[in-house]
Amino acid sequence: MRISLSSWRRRGKPAPSRPFVLPLCLIAAALAASGPRASAETLRCKIVPARSTVRFDAQATAHTVHGSTQQVSGEILFDPDNLSDRAEVKLRIDAASLATGNRVRDKKMRESHLETGPHPLILFRSSKVEAVAPSLRDGETQEMKLTGTLSLHGVDRTITLTVKAVRRGGDLRVTGQTTVLMSDFAIPIPKFLFTSVKDPVKVMFEVVASVPPGKKPA
Repeated sequence: MRISLSSWRRRGKPAPSRPFVLPLCLIAAALAASGPRASAETLRCKIVPARSTVRFDAQATAHTVHGSTQQVSGEILFDPDNLSDRAEVKLRIDAASLATGNRVRDKKMRESHLETGPHPLILFRSSKVEAVAPSLRDGETQEMKLTGTLSLHGVDRTITLTVKAVRRGGDLRVTGQTTVLMSDFAIPIPKFLFTSVKDPVKVMFEVVASVPPGKKPA
């Protein structure tokens, strides 16, 4: 905001006295200072497969089937000073890499249930991030909800994940769990003789993403 003395004269009005001009300048400066602050650059962190794990527990007759994989990739984008401004999670899982420790069961799971031939990837992409606090700087821990699309077995479903994110140096560690219904994704319920698996499957994940080299953690 700029006050010109000559503009007052052109309008045929007497120029304001100096005591009047000074408060106007102070008000203009205050308004400029109260404007939006420039946020830090958005960080793009790559998920590290060797340090990330996705596990599942499926309750079967008289026992629980445990499975896991480290074939996890993707990226996490966020502004450390303002999570609500821009934050996004992209996660990819190699469906054929899920293993339960039983080769016969794994082969059947991949071919008859997950059908990894036509559906090789399990994907999650966030569309909304809700955080308890606005920032996630180095040394901070944050709880948040991620809403997005889970693509599994050729079916897309909107889900919400409750996660905890921890920043330590150049690492971002995100942990959480959810429950997925196989019937929601048109996955046939596994059955063999007198053994059957229940529809709900508990999914747990621990994902580590790394800040690119040369980027100083904010």
